[in-house]
Amino acid sequence: MTHNNYRRILLSAAALALSGAFATANAADVVIAGSGGASQDAQRQALWEPASKALGIAFAEETSQNWGEVRAQVDAGAVTWDIVQLALQDTGLVSAAGVIMKLPEDIVNRADYIPGSVNDYCVGNTVYSTAISYSTEVYGEQGPQNMVDFWDVEKFPGKRGMLRAPRGNLEAAVLALGHPREEVYTFLSTPEGRQAALDKIAELKPNVLWWESGAQSMQLMQDGEVPLMYGWNGRAQAAIDAGAPYKLSFNDALLNVDCYAIVNGAPNAENALKFLKEVAKPEYQKDLPKYIAYGSANLKAYVGYDEATLARLASSPQNLTNQYPADVEFWTEHGAELSEQFDAMLLSN
Repeated sequence: MTHNNYRRILLSAAALALSGAFATANAADVVIAGSGGASQDAQRQALWEPASKALGIAFAEETSQNWGEVRAQVDAGAVTWDIVQLALQDTGLVSAAGVIMKLPEDIVNRADYIPGSVNDYCVGNTVYSTAISYSTEVYGEQGPQNMVDFWDVEKFPGKRGMLRAPRGNLEAAVLALGHPREEVYTFLSTPEGRQAALDKIAELKPNVLWWESGAQSMQLMQDGEVPLMYGWNGRAQAAIDAGAPYKLSFNDALLNVDCYAIVNGAPNAENALKFLKEVAKPEYQKDLPKYIAYGSANLKAYVGYDEATLARLASSPQNLTNQYPADVEFWTEHGAELSEQFDAMLLSN
């Protein structure tokens, strides 16, 4: 995030809080900021509503597309959110910035979770992939099969939809350069490797429509504005389920985890802890795939799934084979600098 963008968000958050814009949210027992769109709808139905009923704790909800929004609340001393959904890769940066609180060690049993999906600050909730989807109307059944194909604008002409952020795109660019999945972060471990990946993204830039939210990526597919999408599998599947003529592939997909954290200075921190612990239970988590094609980070939630359900989940054994996991430590170390470099690349000619 650039300094000017952060300053703008900070001022906006302070102004909204002082004006009482969040009065309704503050009246709730706990306030949750999710990622919006189909993902938030799914979490509301599978997790938040039944947990609220079980605990007798009323919740209100907001949406957040960037952790800078909650950082602005903390820095302005005007915190109105209690629980915020984050990408697991961002938690190192977010905790270092003092935005989220350290969780009790017994908040969940980490042995029940996918390794690495719970840390001292965040509890994994959804497992998803950033994956390729392609229009069958444009390419038939044989669209791009990997990231080398995705970058090949002669063989596969047309606009690409990509997240307006470095996370995920740097990794995809390394694959497009011809490196194997198991060597992605080794390649990105050097300044030269990171620059080569940025240069590869810049090469594709004239053919990209940048999206900034999962709901926007879905809309691009539903409107047929991009015959190629590199986006979150649950949003892509939701667009396909709604009738968008696309095919989703997990080959060369990047496996990710989103998680729940509690905001430093949360006005309802005690309720937030109770709520977070409750929604983490497998009896709620198992219902996520009823509403969106995302699996849970809680391994106990997978008991009893049929083959049709597993086929739609990035985290199922049959779909894991040709994917690779995101490296949380890499983004903790390099996330801030890469955000600046990515923004500079987008603004350059």
